[in-house]
Amino acid sequence: MTEKLTITGSADLIAAVPHLLGVQPKESFVVLTARSGTLGASLRMDAPAEAAPGDYAQMMTTYAAHDDKATGSFVIVYTDEDPEYGYPYAAHVAALTTELATARMPVRMVLLVTGTYWATYGTAEKNPLDAVRDRNANVTLTYYGSAPHLEVYNPELLGTWALPVEAPEGTEEDLETACRTWAATLDGTDMPDTDTARQLAAAFQHRHIRDYLFRDTITTHNGSFGDVLTGKFTARPDWDRVDRAEAIAFELMKAVPAGQRAPMLTLMGWLEWLKGRGSQADRYLKLAAEDVSDFRLAELLRELINRGHVADVARDADTSYKRRLI
Repeated sequence: MTEKLTITGSADLIAAVPHLLGVQPKESFVVLTARSGTLGASLRMDAPAEAAPGDYAQMMTTYAAHDDKATGSFVIVYTDEDPEYGYPYAAHVAALTTELATARMPVRMVLLVTGTYWATYGTAEKNPLDAVRDRNANVTLTYYGSAPHLEVYNPELLGTWALPVEAPEGTEEDLETACRTWAATLDGTDMPDTDTARQLAAAFQHRHIRDYLFRDTITTHNGSFGDVLTGKFTARPDWDRVDRAEAIAFELMKAVPAGQRAPMLTLMGWLEWLKGRGSQADRYLKLAAEDVSDFRLAELLRELINRGHVADVARDADTSYKRRLI
C-alpha cells in the first residue's frame, strides 16, 4: 500500500482519513502528523467526553510525538456535539494545539466534520460532505482498492453446522506442518479449501502452535514472541499479506463452530491493532472473549488497548499501515 496521490486542500485531507485509519471516524479526534511535503503518522482517539482538556491533549500529543520526523500536524474533530455557544470541544482543541506546538509539531489546520457537513474549525462555513466523497484523494484511493467501509468480519456468513476440530498434540512435526501450511496459504492466491481450513483452525486451537502462527504472519519479525505481540519489527511488514491473513482467519472461522473461533478473532484483533486501529481491534478481541470466556491472549491485548498503548509498528510512519501521501 504505497500509492502516491496529491493532497490539494482540506476536502482531500478529510477524504484521505478513512483510508488511512481503515474506518470512518465518529465522535473522535484525529491527528495527522506532517513531514516535509508528506503526511506521517495518523492517530485517532475517542472524543474526550469527561476527560480534562490538558490530560487529553497530553496523551494524544505523546502518541503523535512518536513520529520523530514530524514538523507539523493537522487536527480533525469528528462530532455531532452541538454546544449552546461556541464550538464543540473548544477547550480540548485549544489544549491540543498548545501541546502539539510545544512538541514542535505546530498545528497547520483544524477541521470539523459532522454527520452533515465539514468546515474549518472556528468558522461558520458549512461545506457539503459530497465535496469530500468526490475529491481526488477518495477517488484515487478507492481505485487502488482501499475500501474502509467494507469489513472482513461478517457474522451472517458464519454457519452453525460445522463440526468441532481437535487440536494437534503439539509435537515438533505438528508445529512444522502447521507453519508450513499457514505460510503456503498466506503466500497463495486462493482461499483454503475446507480440509485445509479445518486443519489450520485446529492448529490455532493449540496455544504453542498458535503463537508461532501469529509470529509467522509477519515476515519481518526478529523471532521474539514478545516483540511480535507488541509490534516491534525489524522492517515494514508486508501489509498486503497482513490483509490476506485477516481474510483467511475469517474463512477459518467458517469451518468451525462457535467456541473455537476465539484464536482467529484474536488474530484479526491483533492485526488491526498493529495497523493502529484500536477501536476495531478491541471489537474483535471482545468477540473472542465472548466466544471463549477468559481467552487469555485476547484479554491481554484488550488491556493494552484500554490503557491507550499503540503498537510500536503503528507509531513509526515508515513502518505503519498506510498509503504514502504527497
